[in-house]
Amino acid sequence: MLKKFKERLAAYTPEAALKMRQRMMKSLRSGIIWFGVLGSFTAYLTWKIASGESNGAHVAFASLATGVLLFSLLVAYERMKDFFVTPPNLHPYFSAKLPGCALDLGAEMLKQSRALDSLAAAAGLKRIGEFVSDDDFFDGPGPTWHLAEEGVATFEMLLKQANLQPCVKAAESDLKSILDFLLLARANGTQFCLLFREIHVTNHMEWEQRKGFC
Repeated sequence: MLKKFKERLAAYTPEAALKMRQRMMKSLRSGIIWFGVLGSFTAYLTWKIASGESNGAHVAFASLATGVLLFSLLVAYERMKDFFVTPPNLHPYFSAKLPGCALDLGAEMLKQSRALDSLAAAAGLKRIGEFVSDDDFFDGPGPTWHLAEEGVATFEMLLKQANLQPCVKAAESDLKSILDFLLLARANGTQFCLLFREIHVTNHMEWEQRKGFC
């Protein structure tokens, strides 16, 4: 699994690969702190009970802490699946609301993004990686907006090579769908960026706090 993960990461545009590493390290740090505190508390309560120094409150708290610990392990497992099993994606993010939602686009484009970047750079256009921005919900600062016209130029150029380049052919569906959104954005004067996303669930609260739209 780790070998496949490294191979997958090597195929990402450098900007997306960096996001992946940053998210993993952030999750790892949070997990170490959380499980360290919770595990120590559970161990302390267990020791109090085993030594005969416990009271009813210790037993109740130990049961609660054990339940929270087991639930946290389940959540951690699902979180690791986001990184190692479920493919992340690189979806467009807009400064104003557009019809439809592009949140589920970009998984195959991300897989091919390093090769796609090479084609864009050779054509003298912005690489896909240059559109990757900090995520204002998960990363803090950001986003960094780009003109939709710049994205249209890159995506149109790539799609013209669909029958010549295997990487474009593989990502053709994503590229076409994202281009459709970019054409709408250009017509509306809306700016965009690309966000790396490894979490495949969302809710209304998330989008109330965001600065942009999917």
